[in-house]
Amino acid sequence: MEPKTYTTIDLRKQMGEILDRTRIAGEPAAITRKGKTPAYLVPAEWFEQYMAERPSSADAEQSAA
Repeated sequence: MEPKTYTTIDLRKQMGEILDRTRIAGEPAAITRKGKTPAYLVPAEWFEQYMAERPSSADAEQSAA
């Protein structure tokens, strides 16, 4: 799913609507500032799943040794 793009000004003006679209509809959002994308807004479930599947730093150190 392609994220919808919002500027930081859009985010300030429409914070509630953008959060609802992300939370309820599951739509990711790209937040842009001065033509660059410093952040993405994704549903909490996506991020929680990513964190659960990501190897811990201790696991990475053990596999490097």
